[in-house]
Amino acid sequence: MEKRTGKRANASKNNYNKKKKIMLAIFTLIIAGAAVLIAYSIAIKGIVKEWDDKIYPGVTVQEVNIGGMTKEEAKNKLTETFVTSIENKKLSIKIEDKQYELIYSDINPKYDIDATVEEAYKLGKKDGVLSRYISIKSNNSKSKEVPIKFSYNEEKLKEYEEKLQIAVNQPAKDAAVSIQKNNIVIKPETEGKTVNLDTLDQKLKENINGDINSDNSVSIDLEVTKPKITQEDLSKIKGVMGTFSSNYSTSPEGRCNNIEIATSAINGTIVMPGEIFSFNDVVGPRTAERGYKEAGTYVGNKIEPGIGGGICQVSTTIYRAAMKANLRSIERTNHSMAVGYAQPGLDATVSYGYLDYKFKNTYDFPIYIQGNTSGKVVTYSIYGDPSALNGRTYDMASEILETIPPETKVVDDSSLPVGQEVTEGAGMTGYRARAYQITYENGSEVNREVVSTDTYASVGIVVKKGTQPVDATQQPETTAEPPAAQPTAEPPVAQPTQ
Repeated sequence: MEKRTGKRANASKNNYNKKKKIMLAIFTLIIAGAAVLIAYSIAIKGIVKEWDDKIYPGVTVQEVNIGGMTKEEAKNKLTETFVTSIENKKLSIKIEDKQYELIYSDINPKYDIDATVEEAYKLGKKDGVLSRYISIKSNNSKSKEVPIKFSYNEEKLKEYEEKLQIAVNQPAKDAAVSIQKNNIVIKPETEGKTVNLDTLDQKLKENINGDINSDNSVSIDLEVTKPKITQEDLSKIKGVMGTFSSNYSTSPEGRCNNIEIATSAINGTIVMPGEIFSFNDVVGPRTAERGYKEAGTYVGNKIEPGIGGGICQVSTTIYRAAMKANLRSIERTNHSMAVGYAQPGLDATVSYGYLDYKFKNTYDFPIYIQGNTSGKVVTYSIYGDPSALNGRTYDMASEILETIPPETKVVDDSSLPVGQEVTEGAGMTGYRARAYQITYENGSEVNREVVSTDTYASVGIVVKKGTQPVDATQQPETTAEPPAAQPTAEPPVAQPTQ
């Protein structure tokens, strides 16, 4: 029994020693593995740290590899590669059978290279150390493509589009009227073609990009544009509805010149149904560059020289012609003082940017305005459909409600010797007048309508009376007799054209 017990004890002791050796071996392996892992981790961190100021490998911008570069190096590389290339890039534009090009330099293309490099630099940097290590060691560029931020000046693009539209435009031409020996001749309209700016803008923006390797093109069709005035419209013009003339034969050269230029500008004007005729819009600014000369104009209650003086006779004449066609004014102003070519109440003054003469075409057919000058007489005729007058005719008349004579004012003048008087100006009579639109049927008046009540200022006479003492040692000068008082002028009368 003792021998068996000893054998068992020895066996148990041997098993224990074996287990102890195994545990020791395992522990040694663990320690060794840990040491290896620690060493490997230290090595990984070292490699990752080496890339702290660099962009990870395989990062590209439009196939340009910037992996391994610092931010500054990447910026220089992208600037060198893209900036000049994008300036020279072109977008081909086909409009029907013609070719055009948009050169990118025309729209101020820009890359945000700083933002692109910053995005490339951050790629993979937020991951754990092991993931960052794997990113460094791998070269999967497909997952590391960074888009470059691209922009351009949209206002410059709009300017290009507008220039392109002008270049390709084939403007529609309105039908036209000419009067040849009292015959109305109509020239037919023609359709035009243009590029739709909204469509052009959309297609260009869809194809403009910062990819220097792309080769885009745009194709656009022209759209048909219709003329504003057609032959069918103008065929409704049948004859004269109203005409009026006024004489300017006593006018100086500058005033005659201005009347003739303004008349020529208005001649041939067509006013469509519902449209408004504006004297200032049609005639335009009165400047020396446009041929106008200096002539007398009313400024307040004075007559002063001004460029374009005299064309109020033109606006007055067309006012009277329009009223004969029963086209009522929607804007009309009388002069500050009476004028020699129109009775008080029957004039229409204009001043560019300040006073205008306007009427609205209330008929359902176009109005054609013919103006001409001949023998120092300006004549306007309104053409339309005379049947719209229903056999009636129209004319204007004025009534003087009040005559305002000029006042004489005596003022002392120390520059004149005592007893001497000098009269300045002949004065001008003022008026308050009422204008009527008169309707006739078969030559008889059937209606009289008040259209305006106007006031015209009088201009006084100034008499300067000398107050300078006379030297007793010298013979007194003979005092000149004062000029005879000028008679008050009667209201000027304009001769109507029958």
